[in-house]
Amino acid sequence: MTKGVVLLPLLLCIYCVHNVVTDSHFVNEWAAQISGGYDQARRVAEQHGYEIVREVRGFDDHYLLRHNNVPHRSKRSADHHTKRLTGDHRVEWAEQQESKVRSKRGYLEGKAYLVERAYLEDKRATEDRIYRNIQNSFKDPMFKDQWYLRDDRQGTVSPKVDLHVMPVWSRNITGRGVVVTILDDGIERNHTDLITNYDPEASTDLNGNDSDPMPRYDPTNENKHGTRCAGEVAMAANNGKCGVGVAFNAKIGGVRMLDGKVTDVLEGEAIKFNHKYVDIYSASWGPNDDGHTVEGPGKLAKKAFETGIREGRNGKGVIYVWASGNGGHVKDNCDCDGYTGSIYSISISSASQAFEKPWYGERCASTMATTYSSGSIDDKKVVSTDLRDKCTDMHTGTSAAAPLAAGIFALLLEANPTLTWRDVQHLVAWTSQSAPLAHNKGWQRNGAGFLVNTAFGFGLLDAAGLVDAADPSQWVTVPESFECKVEATESSNLPRILQPVEGGKMLEIEIFTSGCLDQDNEINVLEHVILTLSADYTKRGDLSLYLVSPEGTKTMLLSQRTYDRSSSGYKQWPLMSVHTWGESPRGTWRLIFEDTSGNDNSGSVNNVSLTMYGTKVKPEHMRNGPRKYNPDYNEVKNEKKDDGDHESKSSSTAAESLLQLRLKLLSKML
Repeated sequence: MTKGVVLLPLLLCIYCVHNVVTDSHFVNEWAAQISGGYDQARRVAEQHGYEIVREVRGFDDHYLLRHNNVPHRSKRSADHHTKRLTGDHRVEWAEQQESKVRSKRGYLEGKAYLVERAYLEDKRATEDRIYRNIQNSFKDPMFKDQWYLRDDRQGTVSPKVDLHVMPVWSRNITGRGVVVTILDDGIERNHTDLITNYDPEASTDLNGNDSDPMPRYDPTNENKHGTRCAGEVAMAANNGKCGVGVAFNAKIGGVRMLDGKVTDVLEGEAIKFNHKYVDIYSASWGPNDDGHTVEGPGKLAKKAFETGIREGRNGKGVIYVWASGNGGHVKDNCDCDGYTGSIYSISISSASQAFEKPWYGERCASTMATTYSSGSIDDKKVVSTDLRDKCTDMHTGTSAAAPLAAGIFALLLEANPTLTWRDVQHLVAWTSQSAPLAHNKGWQRNGAGFLVNTAFGFGLLDAAGLVDAADPSQWVTVPESFECKVEATESSNLPRILQPVEGGKMLEIEIFTSGCLDQDNEINVLEHVILTLSADYTKRGDLSLYLVSPEGTKTMLLSQRTYDRSSSGYKQWPLMSVHTWGESPRGTWRLIFEDTSGNDNSGSVNNVSLTMYGTKVKPEHMRNGPRKYNPDYNEVKNEKKDDGDHESKSSSTAAESLLQLRLKLLSKML
């Protein structure tokens, strides 16, 4: 009873603090696109009562303007000023900036209570020896605690609990030549375990308007988040400090952006920062995971994503890694987060050491894959660097899961630098492993043979599987992607009202598409699908939505959100899904709206469109049939000890010799 008495006030206190900071507000700044150069922009600004604060970094002819006759902050927008400015023919567009609430997707210490590849036996036995040898070669004091990298099982009966990174290290693939930037509250660039890999070209301070991403220090240590994320990726190996980064020879940088006013201008500058130099961006933040926020990137942030994909990595596209969200305890749904729901980001969820969906984990159809993080109070957390040159074994949440994925993708890009951003997503779908998580509810096999789950995407990332599948001598770049869009307004007689049924209300809408057959943008093999929804409803959170593909895959796009009491509905809100990956788009799609809350709600679906992305030609790696899964993926076989078993010994000798040579090279490198 004593624990219960203490817990309740703490819970209430945490939620009180949380509610104080959830409100966004409009500020007296406008982003504007004005052609004709700086002098022209200054004249336009002055004529309308503005001053130029600065040019928007990374965007030509874009300026940040300030209007001094508008309140510094207000719940109401100054639409009359915006209308007057956009009415000027020299202004392409203008938008008043809103200071947005952005939550870091990790939890402080003490909050935890809130809570194909068919391996041959001899190859796995050899791999087992690699694990034992490599993990004994690191002298970093906390490497022994990095359970998600090491095989720290007691015996070989239990399954391996790791991301299969060590077999990649044994090939001397450690992230060399790859640049990763952490979009966060700064990174401690002079930390003993980061300074060797720190890259000033991959770093800047958008909050302080300088080039130094050092975090602001205060007694609460609230700005430790970015430093922790950076260490997971690129902690130096064998320097006697903390642990070992997944890509311990990658270059690491940071964009300080979360320690101040966050606007669309600032997010756009961060997402596009030095995009022709940086290879991978890792973001462990997003709109509040409070169960009632529906928010996504603004105009400039969207443009930044598109520019990074189009121009980054010499046209192959940068890799955006995004934490899927920590709102599971308030029944949040990450399809209400437009950052994880972008087709350009790889949304990463987390699993616990016990292969369970964590208490904070959100469900949504946009999640692509999973790495490890914290779970129950008894489960281990993630090791990393911490502020003031310290170390931690307490990094948690999907904040900790996403940087592990960024590190794995750094290994992947070193192994095959020719991969495009879409190649990486296809490889994630093709190699992620469902077997260790199979006992969790929600798995289904789609029409193309992929196993998918709203909690885990395609499953746990498999570093060795990714690198093997991406072998430059084998992998063929995926074909060009096309976009095909179909509006449901006329054919479905919209708007339509949800009708009473037993146990609640329901509405079903059908959309037929040919997949743009016989057009230049014909699609036969799906990648992403986006359902764009406009709907009115008296209590938005009581509305659930399922999408059923022509091949019968039923995907949850919206789940009931108890804390979402908004009556504003959905306004052209994009709901993205990867659950029909590989299927044909052709045929009738069904949208099923449900309200089983028992509340006296009413509303209508006013507009629906379906946007499909995919290829006309089947990707090369999918041409030999659907993906084959190995249910024993994470089982390690006991080595055969019988001296008379000559067949077993001879079959593994060549592979073992090669791997032992790689191991010697790795030891010298360390």
